[in-house]
Amino acid sequence: MIAKTTYKGRAAIVVESQRLRATVLCDDGAKLASLVDLTDGKELLLTRDTKNYRVLTYNGSYVDSECSGFDDMFPTIDPYTPTEGAYKDIPYLDHGEICRIPHNAELTENAVCLTSHCARLPISYQKTLSVAKDGGLNIHYKITNEGCAPFPYVWAGHIMLCGEDGMQLFTPYKKDAPIEMIFATKGSSPKDLPRDTLSGFDAYRGTAYKFYYLDPISEGQFGIRYSDGRTLRFEYDKQKLPYLGVWINNGEFQGIYNIAPEPCTAPFDSPDRAAKRGYASLIAPNCSFEFTIHISMNS
Repeated sequence: MIAKTTYKGRAAIVVESQRLRATVLCDDGAKLASLVDLTDGKELLLTRDTKNYRVLTYNGSYVDSECSGFDDMFPTIDPYTPTEGAYKDIPYLDHGEICRIPHNAELTENAVCLTSHCARLPISYQKTLSVAKDGGLNIHYKITNEGCAPFPYVWAGHIMLCGEDGMQLFTPYKKDAPIEMIFATKGSSPKDLPRDTLSGFDAYRGTAYKFYYLDPISEGQFGIRYSDGRTLRFEYDKQKLPYLGVWINNGEFQGIYNIAPEPCTAPFDSPDRAAKRGYASLIAPNCSFEFTIHISMNS
C-alpha cells in the first residue's frame, strides 16, 4: 500500500509492505520518520514524544530540530566550506543539505519517487521507496553530479533506532576490528565502551559516543537483534557503502536512548577529513551514484 497521509501535521507518504510500514516526510528531506513492525505496532526508529514536528529550516540547527528517525546525510555530516577547487567558498551545511529541503513526490501503485535539487550545488537527488517481494522495503538512491567538476562528498544514513535494554547491533566486523572514536562522553574510556549494545538509559547522564570502523565492511549488511527474538536487517552493496559508523547514546544527548548505525561512502563525518585520510568519495561530472538499501524484519 502506498498512500498520502500526515505526520505531526507534516505532509507524509506511507509505504506499507506485508511486515513493515514506513512514513516518509516529503517536505522534510524525504526523511523516514517512522518504521513500524506491523505484527504488533512496534516503532523501530527513534521518534520524539511531542505533538508538533520541529522543522529543520535551510539554515537551522539540526540538533535543535526533530533530530530523529532516518535522515539522509549528504554531502557531509559535519559542516565545512571548501577552501579550494570548483566548490570553493560554497558551504556544506551541518548534517548536509538534503535533509533540509523539500522533495517532489510521485506516487505509483508500487513505489514513491522523491526528487530534489541542491540549492547551492549542482546535484540532483532521487530516492525511491518500494515494497520488496520478501515483505520488506527497498530504498533506491540516485545522486547525480550535473556540474563540470568531480564532486567530493560523504553520504551517510543517519539511522536513529529506538533504544531499549537487551537490543544488540550485529555487523560483519570482529570484536577487535580497528576503530577510531569520533567523540565520547568526557571521562569515559573508549576501550570500555561497548560497540554493539546499550549500557542502560540514564537521561542526560548516560554515555554517548560515536566511532567508525576503519576497514571496509566485508558484507553489506548490519542489523538489530531484539530480546524478544525479532531481527531488523539492512542490506546493501558493500562496494557502494563500504564503511560503517556507530553512534550509541545512553541518554547524555538530549535525554534520549538510541543506537544509530551509519552506513557511509567514507568515514570521519566530512569529505575533507575523509580525503586527508585516504577515504575520499567523488562523483564524476555528469555521472550518477546509485545504490539500494533493503530493509527487512524477521521473527
